[in-house]
Amino acid sequence: MSVHQPKSKMSRRRLSKRQEFYQSFNTLQMDDDSAMEDSIEIPKKKLYPYLEELFKKKSSARENALRTLVEEFETNVRYEFAEKNFVTLVHRCQNCLKRDSALEIDLALQLIGLVVLTLGAGDNAHEVYEESLVFLPQLLIKSKLSHAVKVMECLSIVTLVGATDFADTERSMEIIWKFMNQESKHPSSVAAAATSAWALLLSGIDRWSVSPKKWKGLIPYLLKQLEEDDEHVNIASIELLALIFENSSIEKFSNQAEEYASTKDMKDGIMEHVKRACNGIKQDASKILEDDYNKTTTLTLGGTRLTFSTWSELKRISYIRRYLGYGFTNHMMENEHLHHVFQFVPATKGSDLELYKPEFEEVVFRVFLPKVRRENCAKRMHMSPSSLLSKGRTKLRNKYRSLAEETRAGVNIADEEVD
Repeated sequence: MSVHQPKSKMSRRRLSKRQEFYQSFNTLQMDDDSAMEDSIEIPKKKLYPYLEELFKKKSSARENALRTLVEEFETNVRYEFAEKNFVTLVHRCQNCLKRDSALEIDLALQLIGLVVLTLGAGDNAHEVYEESLVFLPQLLIKSKLSHAVKVMECLSIVTLVGATDFADTERSMEIIWKFMNQESKHPSSVAAAATSAWALLLSGIDRWSVSPKKWKGLIPYLLKQLEEDDEHVNIASIELLALIFENSSIEKFSNQAEEYASTKDMKDGIMEHVKRACNGIKQDASKILEDDYNKTTTLTLGGTRLTFSTWSELKRISYIRRYLGYGFTNHMMENEHLHHVFQFVPATKGSDLELYKPEFEEVVFRVFLPKVRRENCAKRMHMSPSSLLSKGRTKLRNKYRSLAEETRAGVNIADEEVD
């Protein structure tokens, strides 16, 4: 296994402006240095005292409690605590959102997202999602953009985990799209956050679920955003365009579809507009929209390799990685929801590597037969290679063979890492 040496601060300073822009874009094409490290064992804190602190009237006490809870949920997967206390946690966070402290509001929004990400998909996360769709849009209007970035992050994460179907996802997409389309111009950080959040939600749906009418102005909006002289806005816009191209339903995102003879002509027209808008530094980032661009990325976690070959997969993993920060590796190793989303099975390493199988297993099946047929059917039931019993035994042997292969593969991983 190759070892990547992290670049020093000095080498980073020598990068040209073009390289800096391209590196910032490549948060999608992830630098795997930190992800190749093992999960960090950090002692878990007793969280109930901090939960009690959220009821205090003193703002500094609540801020300290929120900060500790955020750090703990970022670093460790506290599923049992979240499952038992998610209602109290979310309600106390809602109370914090009504305060005047900017730090308290931002921490509360972050904690809500982390709690839902810990809970994983299910009734509990959906309950938080339903409540969030009430107070998050209100905060977006009330805060006058001061907390818009955190609101977008919270809404997108809560929806990604808590939405039970496309209708739920579409409700959140409509909230974000309405915000993006406001007449007043948003600060670049807010515009980029909204575009990135919308892209995350689009990454979780298929082309057949996309409404043919609701998002007609999206591509013209993104092309206009590319004319802005801000790299974060440009990156978010190109990233979303890449997802739209991959979705293969470009006509659903533009009100100019009738001007083109075919989808290919429409895509070529959009590419021409992108190339005109992306002069100089932005030219590198626009290359990802080309058909022959190689987007395959490999991430190694605890000896297990994950390969991402679509923009949708890359968007989800990069967004969650940024959201979790230094706790990303621990969550990937221990968070069952992330295991399911990314189809990731962590390898047990070193001397502890062992795949367990029961000491005894047998194949049993029950078939009801009238007495008159039992003697005639007994041989066919027990001896025929196409019988249920024979098929069950074959399946059991294949299971043992698969376990043996996985054991050998695991030992090889451990040996490679020791070397």
